[in-house]
Amino acid sequence: MAHMVYQRYTTAVKRGYRDRRDASVQLARATEFREWLEQLEIATAVRAELVEQARALEHGFAEVVARPSG
Repeated sequence: MAHMVYQRYTTAVKRGYRDRRDASVQLARATEFREWLEQLEIATAVRAELVEQARALEHGFAEVVARPSG
């Protein structure tokens, strides 16, 4: 079930940023945000949930940046 939600996040990013020139900037921000979340000193389970959501966003931006320009 969670995988489906994360796929929605990734798809939303890909649709929203596929034609934008700032996708690589957003990827860098998403990576920084995920790394920050990983360092939070909070309950491990809560941190893991947050990190997975951030990772889904990061993955979406990475796919947009990696796609060939057309």
